[in-house]
Amino acid sequence: MLTALTLMLAVQATGASDAVHVTLPETNAALLSGGPSGGRMVLFFIEDGALDRSAPIDAPFFSAPQPMMSVAVERLVPGMPVVIDDRAVSFPRALSALEGRFRVQALFDRDRNERGHLAPGNLVTAQGVLELRADRIDRLELDLAEALAPEPRAELPNLRWFELKSELLTGPAGEPVTLRAGVALPRGWEDPNHRRRMFPAVYVIPGFGGRWTGADTFARMLATPGSDALVAQAAWIVLDPECPLGHHGFVDSAANGPWGRALVTELIPALERQFRLVRRPEARILTGHSSGGWSALWLQLNHPGTFGACFASSPDPVDFAHFQTSDIYRDVSMFVNAEGRDRPSYRMPVAPGIDRVRMTVRQEVGMERVLGPRRDSGEQWDAWSAMWSAVDPTTRLPRPLFDAESGVIDREVASAQWSRFDIARLVRTEPARFVPLLRTRVRLLCGERDGFFLERAVRSLADAVDAAVDARAASIDPPFPAGPGYITVVPGETHDTMATNALLRWHPEMRRHLADHDLD
Repeated sequence: MLTALTLMLAVQATGASDAVHVTLPETNAALLSGGPSGGRMVLFFIEDGALDRSAPIDAPFFSAPQPMMSVAVERLVPGMPVVIDDRAVSFPRALSALEGRFRVQALFDRDRNERGHLAPGNLVTAQGVLELRADRIDRLELDLAEALAPEPRAELPNLRWFELKSELLTGPAGEPVTLRAGVALPRGWEDPNHRRRMFPAVYVIPGFGGRWTGADTFARMLATPGSDALVAQAAWIVLDPECPLGHHGFVDSAANGPWGRALVTELIPALERQFRLVRRPEARILTGHSSGGWSALWLQLNHPGTFGACFASSPDPVDFAHFQTSDIYRDVSMFVNAEGRDRPSYRMPVAPGIDRVRMTVRQEVGMERVLGPRRDSGEQWDAWSAMWSAVDPTTRLPRPLFDAESGVIDREVASAQWSRFDIARLVRTEPARFVPLLRTRVRLLCGERDGFFLERAVRSLADAVDAAVDARAASIDPPFPAGPGYITVVPGETHDTMATNALLRWHPEMRRHLADHDLD
């Protein structure tokens, strides 16, 4: 909980415009130690009556986007206020154009070594209340009072934490980069009389915002009495998919570095030396949901000599011609369609067959722009650029797919850069390489009512595989091999429900895979 907090709502207006003053009191100056004094001051709002269980700094809120604004801070000086007014980068509009009663909270984002504004070491205030009216000038003063603490790691008997300095990633980054994993061990691991001494591994890639610290969930799963009859008896290894520019996806990218190669050539061999893991592709299973599902699929298709099976659910777009509701190769704007209507980014079901759009692409990008005006917010769209774009030699940052203010798509970035990571396009251009892997090693599920419209790309990928199979059957070449792989859009499932229900379906399929390869 926050301590030593000061919150004051000014009674008298002392300036010519609405403003919020955020100060690091001299008595709290020690909070700046151990980190940079420059960064970005961000002010978060929650409208009165909305999101009652959330703190303003928990933004961005996809189901109910809330105002936010930020200013650059060259050097935070204790005792000197940072002023946030109409000069700030704002969403959805400037401070003076807002009306209503809001809960507000400020955060000083000074840490670019980890993703996002909630990174450890960033400074925060308590919540205040600001009522904005057009017929008066409103002021609020907030004091930075606490540094965010690192996320705690659970301590459980069958849970181990593993870290390794990466030589591959440290070079390009210019500073040490650490590969991390949480290792949940199966029942019988410590038993010298157990029938297995060497175990297979299930590599779990968290979705966007998830981290390796979530391994405790799988440790508890494996420790539950009776789970050995239901769950694959393997080391469930939760990887860390995050870097300063966002979810890196274990892609070898220009901006983030060779995360895929680092995983395959550095981390996995080190884990296998440490944890008695079977060193065969069939003994290495990949799984993930959402951004983690895309990452698992990408790793399986590009490193078939390392991984033997992939279970991916609701992956980020696997066909960029169906990128949510856009075609990045043909559309002019990421914000509006041909009829000029704003493109949705997130929807929620409200009744059978009825969905309600809760956030548009324009809104999502507007919030990211407040958090990182240079397109380095670490949020979803900026993270995709870091994964798939070339680096701009001027800014030394990834080239964005589209302009953050107009939404106009950069054709060169789409066709020459992002297309290299378009899985459906790769299947269509190199079917002999990818179709056999999809039919024999990949199980892919997506809900028909996915909140981010991801089922559209999944259907297109399934069509691409079917077309390649039919074309091969009509030729003189040998048919593509059949296998346990499938690509299925599941009626009624959403982005959220698919995460749980996919894993329930996959537990027996993972066990069957291990049994078929004498690994059960």
